Parts: sequence; structure tokens; C-alpha cells
Amino acid sequence: MSDTTSPADSPTASPAVSPVAAPRPHPARQQLGQPDPQLVPTLHSIDVSPFLDLMLGIARERTIDGILRLTKRTYRGKHVIFGGLWIVASQRITGTSEHSKPGADRKLRLMAYSGMGKPRPSLWRHPDGTYDLVPFTDPILGPSTAGEPTFAASADEWERPYWAVEHGYHAYSAFPIMHKDELLGVMAVFYDRPMTGEQADMLLMHRKMHKIYADSLAAALANAAAFEEIHALRRELELENEHLRRAVRTAHADDHIVGNSAALNKVMEQIEVVAPTDATVLILGESGTGKELLAEAIHTRSHRRTGPLVRVNCSAIPHELFESEFFGHVKGSFTGAVRDRAGRFLMADGGTLFMDEVGEIPLELQGKLLRVLQEGTFEPIGDDRARKVDVRIIAATNRDLAADVDAGLFRQDLYFRLSVFPIRNPPLRERLDDIPVLAHHFIANAARRLNVPEPKLHYRHIQQLQTYDWPGNVRELQNVIERALIMSHSGRLDFSQPETGSPISPGLPAAPAATAPSGTLPAADTAIFTDAQMDELQRENTLRALTASNWRVQGAGGAAELLGIPPTTLQSRIRKFGLKKPR
Repeated sequence: MSDTTSPADSPTASPAVSPVAAPRPHPARQQLGQPDPQLVPTLHSIDVSPFLDLMLGIARERTIDGILRLTKRTYRGKHVIFGGLWIVASQRITGTSEHSKPGADRKLRLMAYSGMGKPRPSLWRHPDGTYDLVPFTDPILGPSTAGEPTFAASADEWERPYWAVEHGYHAYSAFPIMHKDELLGVMAVFYDRPMTGEQADMLLMHRKMHKIYADSLAAALANAAAFEEIHALRRELELENEHLRRAVRTAHADDHIVGNSAALNKVMEQIEVVAPTDATVLILGESGTGKELLAEAIHTRSHRRTGPLVRVNCSAIPHELFESEFFGHVKGSFTGAVRDRAGRFLMADGGTLFMDEVGEIPLELQGKLLRVLQEGTFEPIGDDRARKVDVRIIAATNRDLAADVDAGLFRQDLYFRLSVFPIRNPPLRERLDDIPVLAHHFIANAARRLNVPEPKLHYRHIQQLQTYDWPGNVRELQNVIERALIMSHSGRLDFSQPETGSPISPGLPAAPAATAPSGTLPAADTAIFTDAQMDELQRENTLRALTASNWRVQGAGGAAELLGIPPTTLQSRIRKFGLKKPR
């Protein structure tokens, strides 16, 4: 209510607030000292619609900030030079509790003010400071903290401080803001002249209306504080529910790291070293190698294991939603923001944030991400309040980030910040010794999930699996195992491809070759090509497909579709031949 010094006397109402035009008073009444009724303003002689609109607006408002904005526009009463709203300093409403600690003097914090004069409350001083923060012992506002209004109709009725004399404040009224016997604050208005004589009736009417407004303001502030508390609790519950859902999904996932090869053992040794620290980890590896499992292993071995592990796949987020996904937004900050949303950083507070495919983060967002990594603070979209979080970052990528830095696609400072402790997750072709145990693991899980008998894995099956180069890595192996289990007959595994019936064989892609249109096949030739020549032909053919598709790897019209191979196989060839998109 700080800017609502005199809601009854808004600009539209001020002409009506002044005495009503009428004939000169009767001489007899003047001799008796009685005021002429025609000169006494009443509720029937003024336009109270602005006051009623204000009351309705306050009743509808659900936020403390909104209530304060409304009050800043309402101190416009006749002869009112200044009005202010002081709130008891507390965590509940003002957001500060440093002045309400046990044993400390209680204070009133100025939250809103306005007036027709030149209000400068930060320059008005009392023995303990300025009127931005007023102790309960202040002789002007302090008496109202006991729960009763106080007023002075002229300069003779109060000991005016120097600022009141300097700015021409002759009278004032102060009203407690009480809700269920709890003091929330004090509202005060100051007048530019003595409110005595003919002005006494106006002061009396103002006092009545201000008392009504103060009571309404108390209820509105209490309700707004309750609404904000409910909103905060609801947001905490949403975060907790999300964490619980993720924990349940994690508990039922096949998330165990399986294998005992030298390459995998080296990785696990690195995890054991870095997990107890809070160092940022960058997991490097091809698609399908199980980088998410390594991130989970780091989290579960750290002191943050009781906190949340929040996962986000950066390649699956539309670019325009990246900032909202990571940092959240407040209601109304943009079209479609119908409610507040907690970003991934806030969800991961006290735990670990795993950012998969970190190389896909837009360049324009990388600077804000770097700030969070360095300072631990960020602002949600539409909110100017900084949020501080305690989050450990684990990033993963299948891209060559160093090359992206050279190409200007990734910030160098962010790359250095993420790669504090890099871990290379080896591809499956470097873990051939792990294929038997991985195959047994996937067969057992798939048979249980599909509710089919578990077939036997023979030595010939192991040989067949170990002679394939696995461009899709562990993920491809899991899919091949599950497909073979579905196609198995009489408990016999069949690793043939369902499209062609051909078995998985060394060095060949696990996908059907493209069928060329009739009449486009090259003529038979008796020439014999060396392996090097075949590689060069395959490299040239791959490059042509990438150029024709504008370097689109997958999807309709992509290079993989043109070549008739899976996208994972094409990505393996791109790495094999060192192909890079020209700038």
C-alpha cells in the first residue's frame, strides 16, 4: 500500500473530495461554531469508484510484488504529499530475516512509496538510520506497531523531524497492517497542511477509508504470502517426484557395466580415481558405447550418490528450448509459458547433471552454460533473480570437440572447462574379449523381458559375433541379440538379418545393401582392385553421397539412405576416412 497514501482522493475523485459548492453558511450556524452540513464531505458527495477499483484489484492480486505495484499507484489524495508502506522485516514477506533474529530490535522495511512532493525516504534519518528501515521504537511509526492507528492533525501535535519540516509535512496518519493479531506492517500518509478546522472532516473521512484499506491490504498480503508458499512447495514436490521417477527408472534399467577386458578395466580405474571428487568429467566415445552407464557409475561412487542424477540428451532438445530446458522459466516469460518450470540445473541441485551429446549445445547458449559451471549461478528465463546451485557436471560426446573448437563451432573456454578429466570409452571392436559375457547378459535379460526360453550361446556364435566390427557398438550388439532371440526356433539362435537372411560376417554392415534401380548397375568388369583401391572407391562414393545430401547423415534423403546402409555404419565410415564437412 506504500503508494496509496489516500485511495479515497485519487485524481478523478479529488474535485469531489473538496467541499461541495453551496451557498454561504447561515450566520446563526457560524455564531454557534457549528460546521455547515453543506461543507462537510461525505461518502455520498464524492466519487468512490477509484477506491472501490483499488480494493477489487488488491483482492484479486495473488503475488506480493503485484500488491506492491498496485499500492505505488494509489497515493494521490487531496493534500496528501507522501504515503508509504512499511512491512515487518521477515522472511515470509520481505524475503529478509536479518532484522528479526532473536534478541534483535524488530524493524519495518519500506517496500513502496509515492506522493505529490519529492519523497526521498532514503535521506530521511532517525537515530538508528534512514526510513528505508525503521525500528519499532520510532516515535512516528512505532506506536502503530501496537495495533492501533495514530495521527497528528497539525504540527503542534507531533515532534516533527527535520525532514518533515524541510518538505512541509504538517500532519500524518499511521495505520497498522494486522492479520489475525499478527502485525504485518504499517501504512502512513503525510499532509502538506494542517488538517484542522474545515479540513478536520476530510482527515476523519481519510482515516476511515485508510483503515478499511489497511485491513484489506493485510488480508491480501497474508493470502499472497500463502499462495507463494504453496507454489514453492508444489515446485519442490514436482522436483521430488521427478527425482523419484528417475530413480525408479534407473532401478529397473539394465545399467550394470559388464565386461572384464583390459580396455574396460582401464576405464573403470579412471572412474574409481575421479568419482570421489567433484571434478567435471568429459566422456568421449562413439555412439552406442554406453557413455551414460559410465556417468551413472561415477555418480554412484561419489559422495553425491544420495542426490539426484539428472540426465539430458542435448541432441534431442530443439534449439529454441535449450535455455528453458537447462535454466527453467517463470510463468508468462514467453508465449506458451503457462506455469513456472524448473530447469535441469535446479533439478540436479545437490547431485549430478549428465549432459549427453554436449557438442550439440548451440553456440549462443554455451556462454551462459560456462557461467554456471564457473560460478554456480544462473537466472531462469523471465526472472532477474540469480539462483545458486551445487551441481557436478558429467558431459559426454561422440564428436571431436577439439576439431569443433578449431572450426568455431564450440567455445574453447567451455571445452577446457568440460574436459578437466576426460575419459575415453573404447568402442566394442576394442573390447572383443567382453563380447561373450555381454552376449550372455543380453540374452538373459531379453529372454526374461520377452518371456521366452533362454537359448544356449555356442562357441560358433561367439566366433561369429567377434568377427564383426560393430559400428553401432554395444547398442547394436544388444539389438542383434534381441532380434536373434525373437527369430530363434527350437531354442536355436539365429543371427541372420531378417531383411536378407544373410548372416553377420566380418567387416560387412549389419544392414541390407541398397538396391539400385534397373539399368543403373555398372557393367561387369574383369578388373581386380586392391584393398587400398577399394577403400578409395568407398571413400569417394561416401563423399559423393554426403555432398548430394548436403551432409545430412540420416533421415529421408540422407546419405545413409542413398548408400543403403544404417546411419551408424555411415558414421563409422566418416570416422574411418576422416571426412569433414567443408566450411
